[in-house]
Amino acid sequence: MHYITEEEVDRNLSVKDVIEELRNAFLSYGSGRSKSSPRDRIFGDGMVLNTMPALYADRHMAGLKTYIAGKGGARFVVLVFDTDSMELMAVIEANRLGQVRTGALPAMFTREAITWKPKVFTVIGSGFQAETQLTAMCSVFQFEEVRVYSRHPENARKFAERMSKVTGLGIEPFSDVHRALRDTDIVNSITDSNEAIFSRGDLPDRYIVNLAGGNLPNRREAAPDVLEGSELIVVEHLEQALLESGEVIDYVRKHGRERLIELKDFMVKPEAYRKDRVVFKSMGIGLEDLAAAYVLLRKMGVTGDS
Repeated sequence: MHYITEEEVDRNLSVKDVIEELRNAFLSYGSGRSKSSPRDRIFGDGMVLNTMPALYADRHMAGLKTYIAGKGGARFVVLVFDTDSMELMAVIEANRLGQVRTGALPAMFTREAITWKPKVFTVIGSGFQAETQLTAMCSVFQFEEVRVYSRHPENARKFAERMSKVTGLGIEPFSDVHRALRDTDIVNSITDSNEAIFSRGDLPDRYIVNLAGGNLPNRREAAPDVLEGSELIVVEHLEQALLESGEVIDYVRKHGRERLIELKDFMVKPEAYRKDRVVFKSMGIGLEDLAAAYVLLRKMGVTGDS
């Protein structure tokens, strides 16, 4: 059994490789070979324990991500079992792993879903998770403009300065969300907001909006008319979305499941679903963590795959 630290994850895990593996994982999920359950939460005195189990049959892996969060911070680990030997292969410290796969998934989806060549990308949010939202998307597309908006303008400025050095791109900070979203092709929102940050009127005629920030039902990054004005709404796991996504819960209460599909079904036949106005709601499922874990273990020589 291998114990893998955050430092080892950081050295060995590539967001570009995770994008490719996530595609394979969701094709496997869509075929019925792999499985993933919704997140389970156990609440205690000032803390919550989360578990996210999955089976990644194509890579002979099963396991789960589990993490505890409270006033003292949060700790994340992924446990990986070999489904052939039934042995515990690895315990992986998973803060960085989670950041990478959270950024990689919207990039993978957008690459499969978009019907035109995007020129402008806007990220809403300027925290830890926003970094890989940006780097993953920029590894897939060559943008003419990259923008960042934060509810705290100074944070947007610092993020733009820092990530411009990391990516080699000229990233422009915005203090006005309406200006930040004008003529944008792709929007990734990654905040903990409890109130909608933008509405349909802020968006152009065609767009892909990736909502990646909220996995509690009281959180909302987009106004109801963003989903209502879209032609397609994609979620990773419908049962989980109906438990955790404020935007999806609101939409389904009013419109039912019209225009709403799971990512696994989209991936099996994307040409049947591609549209010009798309919302993808990402909350994180255990299959994604196993896919990222596989990339990491392969790179470190743990799986035996070349």
